Amino acid sequence: MFHRPFRRGRAGSLVAGVATALALAAPISASAIAPADVPDIGADTGRFTLPITCDIKVPALGNLQVLQLPGTVDIQGIAPVQLAPGQPFYLSQGAGALTLPAWLSTLGGLVTVDRADAVVDQLYIGATRSTPSSINLSTLTDLTVKDIPLVPGKPIVVGLPKTGTFNVGPYTAPQDGRTALKFEGARATVTVRSRALGLAIKVRAYCKAAASAGGGASLLAIAVGGPPNSTPINIQNNPLNFAKAPYNALIGIVNAPFTCSYTGNTYNVGVAVQGTIPLAVKRGRTLPVLKASGALTVPKETVNQWLDEGKTELGGTVTKLELVSEGATPAVTNVIPAGGIPIPPTTLVRDQKLIVPLPATGTLTAGPFAPTATASAVILKLGTAAANLTFDGGTASAATCDAPFPDSILVDAAVT
Repeated sequence: MFHRPFRRGRAGSLVAGVATALALAAPISASAIAPADVPDIGADTGRFTLPITCDIKVPALGNLQVLQLPGTVDIQGIAPVQLAPGQPFYLSQGAGALTLPAWLSTLGGLVTVDRADAVVDQLYIGATRSTPSSINLSTLTDLTVKDIPLVPGKPIVVGLPKTGTFNVGPYTAPQDGRTALKFEGARATVTVRSRALGLAIKVRAYCKAAASAGGGASLLAIAVGGPPNSTPINIQNNPLNFAKAPYNALIGIVNAPFTCSYTGNTYNVGVAVQGTIPLAVKRGRTLPVLKASGALTVPKETVNQWLDEGKTELGGTVTKLELVSEGATPAVTNVIPAGGIPIPPTTLVRDQKLIVPLPATGTLTAGPFAPTATASAVILKLGTAAANLTFDGGTASAATCDAPFPDSILVDAAVT
């Protein structure tokens, strides 16, 4: 789920750490966004657990298929929130694991094996409507893992890669609309061994996204718009501190760029939203957003702008942050509770960004969203935002923020 500066251009590293000015903020609970985990404005960070099905074939028997078994792909990484027409981009800081069925570690209960070698020679990450439409990750990084210790009856887990991270790309964005990053299949050759019996058996697993994930589930969607830009977006050095996502779900943070009007002036800020969201929803059921929370990000450029205007301390109340759905109801919902969320009085420090968790403790209520009768997907994106801001203890004035353009998409969930 979930960098660019506020223009549809190159992602910028706006700041490196949490502002010391947040020392006056309220303590943060485990359910609120930790400021250290908030990515740069314009970054979509997340981790996904995608269900897959694997055809198990035996090369020694003419590649005869013997079974079809379930598994999962666990992928985390970073993508841009928005793209310009024709802009090159990457899925960066990637890491994950391919989990193959427990059947392989016992060969169906017939033979107990204790070691395995695995070579993933195909793992395709697609980008719809982009060029190329798909990239084989195994051509970019070594996905070979040897001498994997096996526990009988337990799945075989192959690191992607074994150590470090990967960058997939560059893809080139389409001229308009959206592009969606997808898992498009993998092939692994696994040699399982029994040292006690002196036995080695080679099988191949041909894996694709399961029907329960929409058959080709979108890991994330990126909106395209504005003037063309040829500067590549390859986001690096951002936090990725996610636990493994639940089955067929994502955990992510989108830090969306907003342009806000306040007392006749225009300011750039970011609004980060985190949550746990299913990758697919069955028709007739609803799509929840679990453990939702947010954060206001004030980049150092805006902090310096306020200081140059003679402002030294920020406070106020956030009153609105809309979630907009496509293919579902409600169409628009304000996730900020009645009465708003306070921004604690916070001293502005030159060249330091501010990150204010919203709320400081607890979670936000978002959804659930019910797919419409004809929807093939439910897309959730950020709408308008608003706050009543005060500076240096003065009178509160309204700040209004237009919805991001192009869209800032939280999830593109298949309806199955």
